[in-house]
Amino acid sequence: MVVNFIVLVILAALAILFGWLTLRAVRARSTVVKIVGGILGVVATLIFAAASLIFAKGMYDLLRPYPVAAINVSIERTPEQIARGEHLAGLLCASCHTLNGELPLTGGKNLSEDSGLPLGDVYPPNITPGGKIKDLTDADIFRILRSGVEPSGRLTAMGFFPVRTLSDDDAKAVIAYLRQAPAIEGTRPPLSASPILVAFVGLGFITAPGAEQPIQAVTAPPKAVTKEYGEYIANFADCRGCHGEKLDGNAPPPAPPGASNLTVIVPKWSKDDFFKTMRTGVDPSGHQVQPPMPWKTIGKLDDVELEALYTYLHGLEPILANK
Repeated sequence: MVVNFIVLVILAALAILFGWLTLRAVRARSTVVKIVGGILGVVATLIFAAASLIFAKGMYDLLRPYPVAAINVSIERTPEQIARGEHLAGLLCASCHTLNGELPLTGGKNLSEDSGLPLGDVYPPNITPGGKIKDLTDADIFRILRSGVEPSGRLTAMGFFPVRTLSDDDAKAVIAYLRQAPAIEGTRPPLSASPILVAFVGLGFITAPGAEQPIQAVTAPPKAVTKEYGEYIANFADCRGCHGEKLDGNAPPPAPPGASNLTVIVPKWSKDDFFKTMRTGVDPSGHQVQPPMPWKTIGKLDDVELEALYTYLHGLEPILANK
């Protein structure tokens, strides 16, 4: 964060400098200098002052302590719960916490690479029992899934992802799986935000909405081929992270550019088209689906889950977005 403090100091210094130059301009004898210098000086001062405030807010949101809620969590660790947790971990966790998208969850690559922007070091950690979760209680892990906040009050990168939408049962299933997964030693570099990431947080492009909210019970619709269950999957799978809040392909940075408008594309596909695309990576027109679209991850959904997701997306009202 040293670089970010330097950037903040430079921005604040420039705001002060241009404020001083503006004062000098309005006190000048020349009318032209008063008007032109004053206008340019005020504009520059406001720009750098606003940039300073935005950057300071981003640093504050990333570094400040967050509330640590006291919660009780009971994990049964039944074979059925562990199996469900392994399925969810392969879908939800492996895309980030591995290098190849497959279990075990030994830690992933720098997420900056997928965004195409220099966001700093954003490496998902090793979350096998050989990683840092060995020092966390079940309640600690549940809290991180819900809020993104560690027991120390530090915000983690998990706070920026919608895993908080997992139902209580599914979150507990993931924890049950993590506890009995093979322990593999290894670490990833700690989170180190670049000035661009700090600015995005300050601007509100990247938020951690669960960090300060009370941890409440979350239930999922019954597992069935319904729009409701499909929407539940779309939420925890973070479809909106790339395709935008309305799934129309308009998502602010640092979302990867060029995401498809799902409200227009999927309603044109049959169920077989959708299944083939998500299971083979080839769309109905014969084109290979390109990264960072995680078709291999989505393709791990079982038939009921995948059809439910299709049912939800297929029923969306088309939005003709201006990209």
